Amino acid sequence: MRAAVAHADLPAELHLRHRAGERHILRDAYLPRFRAAGVEAVVGAVFVHPMFLPEAALSAALGQIAALEEELADCPAFALATTAAELDAALDAGRIAVVLAMEGAEPLRGEAALLPVFFRLGVRILGLTWNGRNAFADGCALSGGLTPAGRRLAETAWSLGMALDVSHLSDAGLADLLALGGGPVLASHSNCRALTGVRRNLTDGQLALLGSRGAVVGVNQVGFLARRPGTDDGLGDLCAHLLHTAAMAGPGCPCLGLDMGQYYEAAVPRPRSYRPDPGDADLLPGYEGLAGLAEALADRGMPPAQIAAVFHGNLLSFLRRSLPGGSSGCSTGGSLV
Repeated sequence: MRAAVAHADLPAELHLRHRAGERHILRDAYLPRFRAAGVEAVVGAVFVHPMFLPEAALSAALGQIAALEEELADCPAFALATTAAELDAALDAGRIAVVLAMEGAEPLRGEAALLPVFFRLGVRILGLTWNGRNAFADGCALSGGLTPAGRRLAETAWSLGMALDVSHLSDAGLADLLALGGGPVLASHSNCRALTGVRRNLTDGQLALLGSRGAVVGVNQVGFLARRPGTDDGLGDLCAHLLHTAAMAGPGCPCLGLDMGQYYEAAVPRPRSYRPDPGDADLLPGYEGLAGLAEALADRGMPPAQIAAVFHGNLLSFLRRSLPGGSSGCSTGGSLV
């Protein structure tokens, strides 16, 4: 089964491992891992851990991109895709395409003028916030919407040729962003609030709006976002979220967000007294768990063509439309509608 993944903290993990003296992570860990699971494209997120905020946010983000560049040069089986043509060229050559994202605009330090610099470095997807508040918007832990600076940043991102990621936005912020119109949006790693009632997940109304905008929603396999109350069936939980997303937003919307936190969390330096939150545990054992998810979807009656769409077709179609040179015309602020 081929697979494309809408969210992985890959640059963030590489940066942390490089700081610890490790190298060849793509070559020695991710290449066999992705090949075994059929992963042919991944959106790698620049995520600045709160331990770097606020002073070191910019340097940490640049360090993550530098770490990714070093690893890509070390492992030609991966290729950075910054345009629709580069994405297809990588796939045609059998290379694993990496699309660069930024999860939270904290590295910009409130200055939208820095965004074109990150665009030139390859960033093609932007999430305005993580969970908290910054100069541009409130995250899902809060209730405010986009600030005037956030509206300007969104318009700048679309004009450059970026898609905007709503996965960590507050409800008000998501509504503000969609009301702007403009270019492509997605939710790279979010689930259904009707099934798992946490604020990081999306309501049925939000799913319907995203579906009408041609967005994709990457279903997240982290426990506290995916586990339904009273269940102990991880594959069943993920199937339920994928099926509900399709029902609310349309069959072209659900994809694999995954957010496989076990790899990133293993790279974060922790004190000896640290005890992980059980709710943060992954429901899948790793990327190798995708085969079981495909089987579980088939057992629940999902046709093979729709499973293929969920596993790779929907996300690749979105990227082909939204990356510069794609059919949406997003490099000039075009709409997906």
